[in-house]
Amino acid sequence: MKKDILIAGVGGQGSIFASNVLCQYALERGFNVLGTETIGAAQRGGSVVSHMRISDQPIYSPLIPPARGDVLLGMESIEFLRNIKILGKNGYYILNLYSLPTVNTNLGIDHYPSEDEIVSAVRKACERGFIIPATVKAAELGNTQMTNVVMLGALAKVDDLFEYDEVKKIVQKLSPKRFTKENVTAYEAGHELV
Repeated sequence: MKKDILIAGVGGQGSIFASNVLCQYALERGFNVLGTETIGAAQRGGSVVSHMRISDQPIYSPLIPPARGDVLLGMESIEFLRNIKILGKNGYYILNLYSLPTVNTNLGIDHYPSEDEIVSAVRKACERGFIIPATVKAAELGNTQMTNVVMLGALAKVDDLFEYDEVKKIVQKLSPKRFTKENVTAYEAGHELV
């Protein structure tokens, strides 16, 4: 068994918390796990990419090679598109259709694609996947910072490796106490979005 998962987003979306939940889940099931993050000006909305490699065999590198990933969780649309090359031919994605314009876009230097352009590019790059409004759902629940947990709920719905109730227990265990109830609600809501 092997599962290579990449989470691509921006600082403040909770990508690292989400990767910690998935890694903890896999470790508790006795799998080998390697992971790493690349973070660029993350506190200012910069790129955050988390690699997680889960296997019942030895793992020799924490980085997922291009065209070898099994799952791509996109927390933000452009960061998702920047990392789509990581997906293998049998991989699938879950994309949170959420756009955070870059500084250059705000200055009029770059063009930020429309939702239609993003969806078209995603579907052209990979046939298998789900596009969900995770940030919209998190906002409805009261806090966009729960986007990551909404995405975890969606992942648990579509991937057989992740048992719904067991991932929920990890979310509860790793959440700061003041956010535990809200995170569980967000996780459950994500499960219903797919």
